[in-house]
Amino acid sequence: MKYCRKCGMLLEDTHLNCIRCGADVTKAENVSMYPIEVMETLEQESQRKKASGKIVAMIIGLVAVLVGLVLFFMNGLGGAGLALPQTGIKSETGEVDTAKAEPAVEELPEEEAEPVNDPTPTPEPTPEPSSKEVKDSKGTYYDYVTEADEAGNVILTTVLPKELSTRELYTDYEVYDDRYPFSINFTAADQDNAVRFTYLSPKRLWYKVSETGKGRSDEMDMTNYMTYFKYDGDKSYLEPLLKQSYPGAKFEIVNEYDVSQKAVSRIEELAKAKNKELFGDIGDYGHIGENTTYANMDYESSAKVYEYEITLKDKNILYCKYYIPTIALNLMYANSDSNDRGNLTEWYNLAILCFESGNIDDYDDYSEAFDIFAANTIPTDLFMYISESYGKEIQKGIEEGVPVDPLDKVKLAKYGNEYSGDAKPDEFDTGVLDVLRSAGALTFSGTNVTLYSTKNNKVAFFDKAAGRIFFSPEEDEYPGDEYEELKLSEADTESNDTADKEPEAAEDESKTEDKPKSKPKQSGVE
Repeated sequence: MKYCRKCGMLLEDTHLNCIRCGADVTKAENVSMYPIEVMETLEQESQRKKASGKIVAMIIGLVAVLVGLVLFFMNGLGGAGLALPQTGIKSETGEVDTAKAEPAVEELPEEEAEPVNDPTPTPEPTPEPSSKEVKDSKGTYYDYVTEADEAGNVILTTVLPKELSTRELYTDYEVYDDRYPFSINFTAADQDNAVRFTYLSPKRLWYKVSETGKGRSDEMDMTNYMTYFKYDGDKSYLEPLLKQSYPGAKFEIVNEYDVSQKAVSRIEELAKAKNKELFGDIGDYGHIGENTTYANMDYESSAKVYEYEITLKDKNILYCKYYIPTIALNLMYANSDSNDRGNLTEWYNLAILCFESGNIDDYDDYSEAFDIFAANTIPTDLFMYISESYGKEIQKGIEEGVPVDPLDKVKLAKYGNEYSGDAKPDEFDTGVLDVLRSAGALTFSGTNVTLYSTKNNKVAFFDKAAGRIFFSPEEDEYPGDEYEELKLSEADTESNDTADKEPEAAEDESKTEDKPKSKPKQSGVE
């Protein structure tokens, strides 16, 4: 809508001439955004503007006049649907400067209106501000990231420093396993690729050693949908990956420690429960043969973080940190048909999370950010449901000797449609998710979101619309009204003092466990 400056007629934007006086309203000097009365008021107020200190008082006066005029016009015309025009400041040329326009009063929600600070003395009390003062100088902002598969199913959530803006998700739908046939590989790096975070989803592996020399397994058995891999402790899968990624490099562990006491306890419970299950009637558990018997021996579990120095062939050094929650279940087996016997290990990497940097300063700057990444990078319940559903198809195919259709976009969409909020992963996968959620020392919860943090942070805020998180070690910090303040769990509040003493208590179990991090040597890599 626009107004003719000559006669004041209200016109459509498409009009070329005034329908009352015929003026050419394609020319800027003949057009106004406001009625004549408002223009006159604006001119009078503009003339009275003497100094910058009176600008606020002038705007208050203009708004008051404008509201009165609009109410007058609306009442006089029977409320004929007139839109409230924007307030503007008329320039010396007579044109309205919309860059200085105030937002329409009608469009400003009452609860979001900013209180006006009138410099003119007034007997009335100054209105209190609607929100706390923004104060965020000590805290850190992170991005809340969700990743989806080819069918649009959200399968991973993570928390990342906003500087790590180069992010990629790789999915593998052809993992030969009836437990985790769906694999995720997620990476995030800064623009220079000087800092890189990596996540690998849960993986089940097998290792069989025959005492009779028959069927020693160290390669993929595609017939039985099983991946055989040598087990020699919780780093068994990590170290071959490192050697493959950095051929010819020298690897040195400079520190290792438990990620949190909560994770250590939870993964121990999970391993015990799975170990107990193996004392029952488990059939041909390791797919060695129908007439195989099993005797459960023992189990292992670990929720450790390892810090590495990797010296490359060119003598440059990488500074790395890895978190690998792992459980292993060791069984004795004997098969009467093949006259074979030996040991079988079923082992799980619940996740592998990596932090790599070629610069010691970057390593120090992002070390805590990686701890937060490790605590918050978690596959969704839906991801577990998809893996379980497809795993059942694979298991059925193994039993019937029938090939299984690949996991593709159509099948992913089918599983996604079947899934509902009531569907939950099975008991083992629920335990896996619990372990991953236990990597953080503190738990903050809000509306439909739960975040995990190191014990250094006292408050957490979440802006869902922007996907932005704010953590701070200072309780009085506040990032703004758009953020929801998350509540610290009562258990974490009560155990804060105890948590500070956990590293000393764990020292007896491992010579290196929970010791202060030894600072890696400077590499000289720019």
